Amino acid sequence: MTQAVPRLSPRFERQSTPPPPAPQFGPIRPDRVTVWPMDDGFFGIDVHWRGRECILRAVVVRRLLAEAGYVAQPGNSQDGRRWELRVGPVAADDVAKVIATYIW
Repeated sequence: MTQAVPRLSPRFERQSTPPPPAPQFGPIRPDRVTVWPMDDGFFGIDVHWRGRECILRAVVVRRLLAEAGYVAQPGNSQDGRRWELRVGPVAADDVAKVIATYIW
């Protein structure tokens, strides 16, 4: 007498699993933005980030600004927990556009 091998029920059969969802990236919004006037009628923008991903956020925003033709000088605290960009000079008419498009 031969014994039949029991077939696994469908819930135990291997099914193709859907791919994992695409990673959700958080906003690049800074912790603080300061706009200050310069002597020549232009403005400077200081942008600050704090936290673990702050350097990555600063690098991304700096690259976006450079591609758009704006100068952004990076800086950081000695412990590396805070990064900043000093953007400028920016024309008075462009300050809101730069913040809304590249920084915020």
